[in-house]
Amino acid sequence: MSRFLGISANWVFFFGKFSQFFAKTPPNNVKAFIRDIFRSVTKRDRMNIAIKKTTSTTAAILLAVFAFSTAIFGFSPEDPAVFRPSGSTWFKQSADESGSFSAVKWGMEGDVPVSADFDGDGIKDTAVWRPSTGVWYILRSTDGNVDHFTWGMTTQHPTGGLADVPAPADFDGDGRADIAVFRMDTGIWYVLTSTSGYDHRKAVFFPWGQFGDVPVEADYDGDGRTDFAVFRPLGNKWFISLSSTGEAKIATFGTSGYDQLVPADYSGDGRAEIAIFREGEWHTLDLASGSVESTIFGPATGTPAPADYDGDGEIDLAVFDRGMWYIFRSTTGELSTLQFGSDGDLPTSGHKARRSIVAVP
Repeated sequence: MSRFLGISANWVFFFGKFSQFFAKTPPNNVKAFIRDIFRSVTKRDRMNIAIKKTTSTTAAILLAVFAFSTAIFGFSPEDPAVFRPSGSTWFKQSADESGSFSAVKWGMEGDVPVSADFDGDGIKDTAVWRPSTGVWYILRSTDGNVDHFTWGMTTQHPTGGLADVPAPADFDGDGRADIAVFRMDTGIWYVLTSTSGYDHRKAVFFPWGQFGDVPVEADYDGDGRTDFAVFRPLGNKWFISLSSTGEAKIATFGTSGYDQLVPADYSGDGRAEIAIFREGEWHTLDLASGSVESTIFGPATGTPAPADYDGDGEIDLAVFDRGMWYIFRSTTGELSTLQFGSDGDLPTSGHKARRSIVAVP
């Protein structure tokens, strides 16, 4: 009994200190700290706890801390969502068991869906980029207000070359997506940062790439900022500029024309892996270790839509195929299926997949 009471007292003291940390730490840093707690427990330990096998006390305690902290400050599971181009309608299905469903009409024919977390609330905002005018239309999830910005070269530009590719991501590391485009004609990135209030006078221009490259931006070094990166179909090379050091990383991975490019943090270490989806096969390359992992999952004809669907801070493999979702949950290793959407819809949840080759006019 005394031992039990001693442990209880220690837990009270620990959570008291933990609460003080939360009170003094910015929300984005808190989430990073929580993510690190979860990642300190191996996948094997998580699986063992999930199926009630014996595991280490340390792992159990860390997972208890994770559960406690995420209940208040942590990660929300991402909801499966699709965009229907024929009616410019967005559909979202709750990732939990409530079965809640929402639909909103946003955009017009020809618009490109660019959903991202522009307001920093942890939820992707409904947004489109209009290639005909270069205008971004953002419906904020926090308050329902609308933002619109003109950024990017329109399809009416006189050169007749390749259109800009919208690439919203958090390049400045403040927890909010920046408005960005990659210009395929020149290989230059143009970014309006959220920290500047999307001020055109403080825009970032970053030359990284060349004609015909495909943007594959992600946080490859784990510093909380998205790194500029491109995939070069000629030679199947990835060129990555690490924001933490300015170092250039080059890797050969994938096969142009066949693969869909889906870089993301699949291992749960805070750094994105180079990754491709090839007709039902997933292949990832860890930049730090050079290790390659391969998994067979999902229909060969599907579109990859990896995201954190179970709210554990780790990316789950997912494929959308003609109205059916296939999700492999990282917490339990279970496969779940969901009939949601229809043929012709575009998945908007998770990391956007890009084709590994560009149609050059």
